[in-house]
Amino acid sequence: MMCTINTEDKILNASIILFSQKGYSAVTTKEIAKEAGVSEMTLFRHFENKHNLFEKAFDKFVFSPKVIALFEEFEWDLERDLNKICSSYQDTLYQNQKIILMHFKNEELNPDFDATLFKFPNEFKKLLCNYFEEMKSRGTIRENPETLAMSFLATNFGLFVTSLIMKKLTFETDMQVYITSCIKIFAKGITC
Repeated sequence: MMCTINTEDKILNASIILFSQKGYSAVTTKEIAKEAGVSEMTLFRHFENKHNLFEKAFDKFVFSPKVIALFEEFEWDLERDLNKICSSYQDTLYQNQKIILMHFKNEELNPDFDATLFKFPNEFKKLLCNYFEEMKSRGTIRENPETLAMSFLATNFGLFVTSLIMKKLTFETDMQVYITSCIKIFAKGITC
């Protein structure tokens, strides 16, 4: 049985491909419609404008319910929880590398565009802060939860960007082994 993609998904998929290749500003709705195999009028019927299309694509491809659910299933074991969070974060970044590349290619940073793009890291940071606040109240950690959340995000995003730019890390360590090692060091440094 053949699975067909609905019109809205065709447009969303085409937009992500083109946005990541050319940048948000350089892509026209006409190009997106052509790539999706629909008329430009159909694109407008579904999304009204390019910015709405970008927001929908971003919501669909980035901040998935899987990420939110992860923060509801903790063991309250710092290393194990952070390993799960890190692996999920890396998976999410990897799955959405086209959107991230699109941002790197976008020379004109529009405040509306940035607000949409930064929605995922800001939401992720809030969830991490809540986690670290709970771990602090349990007496597991001693540092400022917001500082920990920012450090954790920066380290993980740096790992992702390094692997994206270099295509492969410059050493022979498996990514999961590297993540586990980094988490062990991070956890050791913040525990009471």
